[in-house]
Amino acid sequence: MKKISITEIHLPPADFKNGTVNNLPKDRILLNWLIHWIEEGLNKNLFNFGDIIPSKKDFAKYHNVSTGTMQNAVRYAEDLGYFKSRQCVGTMIADKNVQNEAELPEKSISKKDGAVFKIKKYIIEQKFKKGDILPSARIIANEIDTSQNTARLALDVLVREGILVQNVTTLNKTTKILNLDYKDIQVKKSDDDTKETKKDTLSKKLYTKIKNYISKNYKLNDKIISNEEFAKMFNVSVRTVNDAMKRLNKEKIILSLRGRYGTRYINEPEKVKKGAGEKSRFMSNPKSGISAIKNSYSYDWQRVLDQIKKYMITHHEAGDKLPSMKTLASILNVSTNTIRRAVNELVGQGMLFCQRGKHGGIYIVEMPAKEDAFTWLALNPKFLVQ
Repeated sequence: MKKISITEIHLPPADFKNGTVNNLPKDRILLNWLIHWIEEGLNKNLFNFGDIIPSKKDFAKYHNVSTGTMQNAVRYAEDLGYFKSRQCVGTMIADKNVQNEAELPEKSISKKDGAVFKIKKYIIEQKFKKGDILPSARIIANEIDTSQNTARLALDVLVREGILVQNVTTLNKTTKILNLDYKDIQVKKSDDDTKETKKDTLSKKLYTKIKNYISKNYKLNDKIISNEEFAKMFNVSVRTVNDAMKRLNKEKIILSLRGRYGTRYINEPEKVKKGAGEKSRFMSNPKSGISAIKNSYSYDWQRVLDQIKKYMITHHEAGDKLPSMKTLASILNVSTNTIRRAVNELVGQGMLFCQRGKHGGIYIVEMPAKEDAFTWLALNPKFLVQ
């Protein structure tokens, strides 16, 4: 097994001008180029089965296309059996005439494979007949609850399987026509990614690994390493790490903020035990006289919310007009953009009203509460009584 360098490729880049005349998209032209490159290289003993091809990024530069376009072409070739992918290794040249399951890597069910199952099920449920034109990829994506790109890739798989036929119209647009009656479409329950399977998805496996790593190596409120560093640590893509981190954010194990704020370990599951009392990531001990705001846990505009409300209570009443955003920024010693974001939040809560024109300005609709828990409520606006 060797890794093929992009400099070892002597076949000229794909000719997109000739492909455009034949109404072929770039990824299909690249697919034809890949097949020709593989077959020629094997015949001339330039490489062997099991050798690792150059990265999609290098291939994209070689053909002067986007990485996404090149990735689609490689996926098509993989579906046809020319490649096989192995996690942490790369994409290898495969013998499409030999499918030895013992040699294939353990591969989780992909989103594309799950979408193929769902589209087949959708065709059967809608009772489409041979010759019927399927809805667009956008409509199908909404029907099966997936992204438009995933739906498009799944439709391409069904075209290669002969279930659909692609028709190019005079406006250079494509439609998918059913090539089989819905009764003749076979659906295997094992292909359904909406149910639990023996092979868990990679993102779910990574979610468990990252969760265990964070709990062992970090304390509450610590800033954790970036997604890129996690990707290198576990030898996966950044996109896979992003999926795992989204789940950790949703479960409130971590809190990810943009820019310099980064991601922090908070370990606050959504389910709070009865009798344990509410916990806020903004407060340490509400009864103590020490300032309980943890600045690292909130954006500047979130912290400014509390200051604006205190300013309103001290200097104004309901119905009064507040100073301009520029003036408020000067009073609170923050940027105008920070004030603007905080004011927009208070407008959304119905506490302030902004009006343009000659008599425009920021007006107070409702005064903030003055309870002892004011700070906690100010930083957790979803608990404010409307």
